[in-house]
Amino acid sequence: MRYFRIQLLMAIAICLSFLKTFAQRSEYWRERPGSWLLNTGVGTTRYLGDLNERGNLGHLRLGVSVGVAAAYRFSNRLTFRAETQLYFLRGSQADTYLSYNNLSFRSLNPEVWAGVQFDFWHPEDKNHIIVPYAIAGFGLTYLTPKTTYKGQTYSLAPLRTEGVTYNRLPLILRYGIGVPILAGERFKWHLEGIYTHVMSDYLDDVSTVYPDRSTMLPIAAALSDRRSELGLPLNAAGAKRGNSTKRDGYFILSGRLIWVISTARQQHYRRSIRG
Repeated sequence: MRYFRIQLLMAIAICLSFLKTFAQRSEYWRERPGSWLLNTGVGTTRYLGDLNERGNLGHLRLGVSVGVAAAYRFSNRLTFRAETQLYFLRGSQADTYLSYNNLSFRSLNPEVWAGVQFDFWHPEDKNHIIVPYAIAGFGLTYLTPKTTYKGQTYSLAPLRTEGVTYNRLPLILRYGIGVPILAGERFKWHLEGIYTHVMSDYLDDVSTVYPDRSTMLPIAAALSDRRSELGLPLNAAGAKRGNSTKRDGYFILSGRLIWVISTARQQHYRRSIRG
């Protein structure tokens, strides 16, 4: 019992020492209002739309993303941020309850957006060692849905697979949270989870109903309804192809490397808060 108490006291002492060090390092996460930061991130994407099942965790069909951002610390809790990003998505009805329709897509899309980061607590709040933040903003993305048919890749938007021409440069709304996980004098590592709501239902080239294929080019008709590849009869014109009441989106979980641009005023500010 005595040995256990000694071990417990040693563990507590180590934890307290670690927390003290961690709290000291947390001062690095504070930038002087007026500071500029550069930011790059790599993450994994998950598409949410007509060609997947949200709860189908066995077939996530993850993609990747890379982005570069610039940020300006406006106040102790508010930061303005602008970013450009390239993200890869993929989706398929295989292994879903709509597998008999056999539709699929993939896309490598660029996006630009601007918005704000708002810290949950004031940096001088001694009750919190680290300060997570909320992110919100808006921007534009360019849609490039493609698919493979008989060994060849086809761009779907120009083929008008639902008989309509849709906007390939829709507005996007982004929102999520981030948390700092490691900090140094000039560099910080953050983890962010952001959902992007696309103001279009054609991120995956699927939205409404099957068109009249008799008026379409042969390749467009073949990619509009792919049931024949499974030996199934084609859908009738006007049959449901997608869910137009719910727009598409995607989630990105990313690690961010942030570089605080050092100035004499920023260095003086850090020395002052470390006392």
